[in-house]
Amino acid sequence: MAESIDPVTTALTGKLPFYLLLAAALTFPIALAVLRLYARAVRRSMRSQAHGVATAPRAPDAPAIDSGPTDSRAAVLRDLSAPPANPAADALLARLLAGPWRAALVYAVAGLGYGVVMATSSLLADGLEILPVRFLFLVWIFTWPLVLTIGIVAATTRRAKGMVTGAYFLVLMAIGGFAMSRSPDLTWSQVFLSWALYDLPPTLLLLTFLSRRVRAVGPLILTFMLLALIGSDVLVSVVGVRERYLREVIVATSRFGLGGTGTFIAMLVLGFLLFTVVGWAALSWIGRRYQAKKISDESVTVDAVWMLFTLVHSVNLVFGRPLWMFGGLAALAAYTVIARLGSRWLSAATSRSQATPTMLLLRSFSIGSDSERLFDIVGRYWRRIGSIQMIAGVDLVSRTVEPHEFLDFVSGRLSRRFIDGEESLDQRMRERDTAPDRDGRFRVNEFFCYDDTWKTVLSRLVHDSDVVMMDLRGFSRDNAGCIFELHELAQFVPLERVVFVIDRRTDETLLAEKLGDHLAGVFRLDSMTGGRIRQLLRAVAVAAA
Repeated sequence: MAESIDPVTTALTGKLPFYLLLAAALTFPIALAVLRLYARAVRRSMRSQAHGVATAPRAPDAPAIDSGPTDSRAAVLRDLSAPPANPAADALLARLLAGPWRAALVYAVAGLGYGVVMATSSLLADGLEILPVRFLFLVWIFTWPLVLTIGIVAATTRRAKGMVTGAYFLVLMAIGGFAMSRSPDLTWSQVFLSWALYDLPPTLLLLTFLSRRVRAVGPLILTFMLLALIGSDVLVSVVGVRERYLREVIVATSRFGLGGTGTFIAMLVLGFLLFTVVGWAALSWIGRRYQAKKISDESVTVDAVWMLFTLVHSVNLVFGRPLWMFGGLAALAAYTVIARLGSRWLSAATSRSQATPTMLLLRSFSIGSDSERLFDIVGRYWRRIGSIQMIAGVDLVSRTVEPHEFLDFVSGRLSRRFIDGEESLDQRMRERDTAPDRDGRFRVNEFFCYDDTWKTVLSRLVHDSDVVMMDLRGFSRDNAGCIFELHELAQFVPLERVVFVIDRRTDETLLAEKLGDHLAGVFRLDSMTGGRIRQLLRAVAVAAA
């Protein structure tokens, strides 16, 4: 007689991976579509008046007129590539450079904790002896998610990410080479095949929501889709437990002319719809935790990476006995505990640093991907020492949308985020989040503005920021919004606190003209190499100090 199949094992090793694959496949297109709808809603509101009067379509950052006085004398533009020595700026730069890698160290320790527990569980589940080399090899195999985590947290350039990935495989080869010296039957193909079997499938799955185009909402949508898809199977499983349930369902669906196939599909759809309530509850819970500062946008993404790998790694544990699923959960718990303890250390280190400067980030909304990449890099460093303020725009939607903002949009309440006058601006300024999250990382404070309120908001932000970085790459007379911002900066801010980022496309003559009789610091950023980024951070540190 054939051996009966354990339904729990079937669910964990067959159904769960299937629904995970399906949810991952659906996440990218759905996230991309949702972000486009979100950007469209933001753009529509930005082009309208505070009291509902629409304006004619125009460039996103161009006001109706080029307001502000024009000084007949042009400013002197000073190159900030090599600013003079400044002890306070050097100390701030050291904090900027160390912050992301200090966080990466925390995740490295947490990742090793995950690897140790998962390797132990894997060996015990397979009934194998825990030998030192075998154990070390498996620990390193299971810590692969750390490479992806460092790419999210600390590595800002392709070269840095390549070095981290190369270092991982060098260690893997060293362990494999030592193992082959002890076991002649082991081959290099077996070494890399082990990595491919354990780590390649979840790595490919992560491309669905770790893409920079959808990362802001990818983990949320993946969570929602996975729960809803599991719900479609739950209803079918519950109905199929007893013949009486199945007969009642068939009788009910036959009234609508549904046959056996139609009934099955109807149950799948109904289960999916019912569990969307569970999915929405999960997203609302994440949103509440985010607003309560118990999690950060970065921790949501990083935790999603480790949870996904836990699901995939746990599948291999339950082929023997379903209870070994708890080995994977124990590994995730070890990672979580160590990461939370490390976050406390990061938060304490941030609290001991009295200086938490606030940056105002200005840019032309028409720069596109160049603006996104600069925001990614500067934000990764700056948000370890202070918050960023900016006027919301559609150009950085995929980078800056927060969980509660996303939920407001989906539920049709995004309009309450927009500033419609002095009263709402005062309230929004009071609500600014300038304290670090639990992991020591600061947030981006976005100000959603109507067409007739953004200038007022800009004036307030200019006064209440410690340093200003303005991305003027590609700046020309077409960027009327930027011209207004230049007048505001020249009139109300000591330009020693401002770093103007330019490139070969920038109309420097126009820039000097609009700044008037001042000395202004410009940083030429024609390429985003590690050396140039470091020089830019030093220029920003000098301005902030």
